[in-house]
Amino acid sequence: MCHKGNGNKEMIGLYMKQAWALIKQERLFSMVYIVGTGLAISLVMVLSIVLYVKFAPLYPDVNRGRELVWEYGVYKKADGDGISSSSLSYALLERAYEGIEEVEAVAIYNSFDHEDFVQPADRPTQLPVTVQKTNAGYWRVYAFRFLSGKPFGEEAFQSGLPVAVITERLARQLFGAEPAVGQEVKLHFKAYRVVGVVEAASPFMGNCYADIYVPFTVDPEWNRVWNQSGLGPYASVALVKEGASTEAVRKQVAERIAQFNRELQPEGSFDALGAPDPFWVSSFRKYSNHAPEVGPELMRYGLIFLLLLLIPAVSLSGMADSRMNRRMAELGVRRAFGAPRTTLFGQILTENLLYTLLGGALGLLVSFGLVQLVRSWIFFSSPMDVTTTEVSAMALPTGSLLNPWVFLIALAVCFVLNLLSAMIPAWRAARRPIVESLNLK
Repeated sequence: MCHKGNGNKEMIGLYMKQAWALIKQERLFSMVYIVGTGLAISLVMVLSIVLYVKFAPLYPDVNRGRELVWEYGVYKKADGDGISSSSLSYALLERAYEGIEEVEAVAIYNSFDHEDFVQPADRPTQLPVTVQKTNAGYWRVYAFRFLSGKPFGEEAFQSGLPVAVITERLARQLFGAEPAVGQEVKLHFKAYRVVGVVEAASPFMGNCYADIYVPFTVDPEWNRVWNQSGLGPYASVALVKEGASTEAVRKQVAERIAQFNRELQPEGSFDALGAPDPFWVSSFRKYSNHAPEVGPELMRYGLIFLLLLLIPAVSLSGMADSRMNRRMAELGVRRAFGAPRTTLFGQILTENLLYTLLGGALGLLVSFGLVQLVRSWIFFSSPMDVTTTEVSAMALPTGSLLNPWVFLIALAVCFVLNLLSAMIPAWRAARRPIVESLNLK
């Protein structure tokens, strides 16, 4: 067993040495093959990184697998005179989740008016900031790291106290090296007492990102009822307890929505369009008046992955096949001297694997640079989504690039691309008759 294992290692080592020597001999072919592989893998990796940021549990949204997201609703008048779709009222969200044992916490936040200015006390300027107006449950759903202080609690929220949690970046801008907790920050010329400082979330983390977080109850009209029942300025993310069924929670919420809808009749009706959604489903909900089209979206991503693999694989396969035709005489001589087909087949696959791995390493580097270069338009639907933060200053969430899953995806893509591009030419070359191979020049 030991001798056999050592023999296999020696054979693999020999294959690799031969492959490396061949790469140095055929520099032009090697460069084109490696660059072609690298570009294909870089495109796949860009898409993989985008999907990773979109769906993976990243700071501070680390519980995405247990979240139920509800952002929109539709109100229809019974007389057919109008249909309204928007975010939701606080009263409806509170009613939908109140008393459900399987729900650990519910983050309710204002989905409008995120941009504002703070007025530093020591200079006559205004700093643009992103504001998140939330309830106290927000801090239980999202795992923010507090560097000092603590979040505002339920009592402060219910009382509408002017308190704020700010990011470390904003704290440095406003107070320098001084402790921020206990000091006042003026937001839209209204004084707020800083109760906590958190590590900033990435701008790519949606409603988790802000520079300053305040209770939405500080607004005297926070609970104003809109003309359309059930609609308002709020959205929610419910965190289901570990081990509990998200589907069971969805069913209970659906029953409460149905009861609310019956109470509206005959004047009108309310439709949640299938919400609340599991987090990954909510990512596909684009419009306030349409349910998410998950199936077509998944098929679209799958087709993109397939095309990004097949198109370069066909081109590389043609290059590999042409190269095999030029080497037929060499392979014929080796087979005439007793080299088995399995040995030739293994060598050819090893050569192509080395090409693909080198191309994969190049593709990884290109993909990281490409994501950083075009991150503003591949992560945001429009320039309006990026306001107070400069695109050049936006950092991707920690772990989205140098992450084991991303590397595993890269290795898997390398392996698949190698098989697609090298298997058929290698099989044809190994099975061609010796005499025919010797006669090729």
